[in-house]
Amino acid sequence: MKQRSPTVLTDHILIAVADLAAGARWLDAEFGLRALPGGRHPGAGTANMIVPLGSAYLELIAVVDPEEAAGAPTSVRITRAVAEGRRFATWAVRTDNLGALREHLQQAGWKLPEPNQGSRLRPDGVTLRWRTQFLAPHGEPSVLPFVIEWSVPPGMHPGEMAADHPSGARSIRRVRLGDPDPAAASERLRPLLGTGPSVSVERSGVSGVVAVEIDAPGGALVVR
Repeated sequence: MKQRSPTVLTDHILIAVADLAAGARWLDAEFGLRALPGGRHPGAGTANMIVPLGSAYLELIAVVDPEEAAGAPTSVRITRAVAEGRRFATWAVRTDNLGALREHLQQAGWKLPEPNQGSRLRPDGVTLRWRTQFLAPHGEPSVLPFVIEWSVPPGMHPGEMAADHPSGARSIRRVRLGDPDPAAASERLRPLLGTGPSVSVERSGVSGVVAVEIDAPGGALVVR
């Protein structure tokens, strides 16, 4: 019997910026989205701000210490996205059983590195911790997300932070991915996503996130 893929959900989409404050002003002015203070990622040379959207969120992320960021996988993607003028660095899905998901993907023929430990200190002194499973080569544009398994108390997921968005934004409706070969990209994603997150793949010159659709009372907001 074919093993069913463990459930994964859209967790967050990383918007690469050179300046967090400027990025927050852009999201507020263009989309009525409020970015809240996030924190610093020890060992990664990055810092972030959070746009909570219920069970998921947008993450404004910037390199704040280039020397520290030089060898960190996600930091390489952020630096490259900013240099190339791309809005999105990458995206993440989450699972509550990373071990089972690793086993499923390995049985499907995926070669996976060992998971990484991650953390950041919130402005209120709370430390958030997680494990990250990278799927795509470091720094290379890809439709593949990375996987995160959170280790936080109930109600402490970043998407659940209280935020008063002027647009009334509620949740992420769909992640739009792009790739030079959409059919092949969709096939690559199938063992990971199954029938989970709502994503689409369209033709694009560069592989990766091209837009995020967000539910709001006035109609979908499309961040691109």
